[in-house]
This record gives sequence, structure tokens and C-alpha cells, in this order.
Amino acid sequence: MSSKIAEKVSVNLVYNHVAGTVIPQHIKWKTHVYTVTKVGLHYTVFQGNTLLHLFAVVNDTNYFLLSFNTKTLHWQLEEIADNVTN
Repeated sequence: MSSKIAEKVSVNLVYNHVAGTVIPQHIKWKTHVYTVTKVGLHYTVFQGNTLLHLFAVVNDTNYFLLSFNTKTLHWQLEEIADNVTN
């Protein structure tokens, strides 16, 4: 079941300067910390004149859609779905 969330979250990520990749590793939403096991997709969109980076990631049981706002430097959990298989 998929749910629209649109709430601010904390994200720990790793930037690999050799590969030029950014990989979210942990998401803290409310009182829960989720460990990301796989990044499925990373893409960018403009919302007005603000560039957003969107990351579709999973852990063992959930799918998350995260957005990173390049103007405010804030992370937001856009969507979550449970019972996801890798």
C-alpha cells in the first residue's frame, strides 16, 4: 500500500567523489530510522525554478521516494509503500 507523506526527514548519505554518486544510507522519519539497502532511481525535476533531486530507495520491507530541495537544502519524504520485494 502506497501513502503520500510530504514530511521533512533527516537523511544520511555518502558521496563518492571517484564515481560521482550520492547514495542515501539512512532515513530518520519521526522516531524511526530506516536503513536503505538499494537505490533504484535518481532523477531531477524543476518545481518552478527550484531544482529537486528525487531518489527512489528501498529497505528490506519498504519503498521510499525522497526529494532534496537544492534551494532550501531540505529533505522530504514524498511517498512510502510497504511490502516491497527487492
